[in-house]
Amino acid sequence: MGIDVARTSYAQYEAVARHCMGIDIVADEIARWKAKGHNVILADAEDFAVDRKFDIIVASDLIEHLANPGKFLDRARRHLKISGRLCIVTPNAHSLNNVFKSLLGLGVESNPEHACWYDRTTLRQLLARFGFHPIEEYWQDYKRHPAAALLLRFRRNLAAHMIVVAGLEDRRGSP
Repeated sequence: MGIDVARTSYAQYEAVARHCMGIDIVADEIARWKAKGHNVILADAEDFAVDRKFDIIVASDLIEHLANPGKFLDRARRHLKISGRLCIVTPNAHSLNNVFKSLLGLGVESNPEHACWYDRTTLRQLLARFGFHPIEEYWQDYKRHPAAALLLRFRRNLAAHMIVVAGLEDRRGSP
């Protein structure tokens, strides 16, 4: 992908897309974005319905907040073109930071707005249950400490975030 999805804003997607639509459940945020001229609607990611299909749906730092991520994946599947892609960016439950804190017996901090954490295996299993298969996987980290940056060169799967680009499985169940 030509865009660093984990660090891209909605306005940057708009700059390269023929059509872009954003959703949010916070009415004040919708009003703020609309005032800036963006195409956004008030909708719940677990229950959205629009009258179109998309080439790509980007869910950046979203899925870990959802009470029912399966409902979101079902909605995404219904709104993707047959050749479409779903891009999910989410914190990595097995990040280097979490692993070290766990090994040292320290508490692992969690965002109180998160409903769950995913690792590579659980995210792949969830995607498969809802008719998706991973096509590309990336690991994104802040690399603030030199020792962490060095370790992550050899074990990318310990990065802070996972990025998975998934496609729809065909009706026979194969990718």
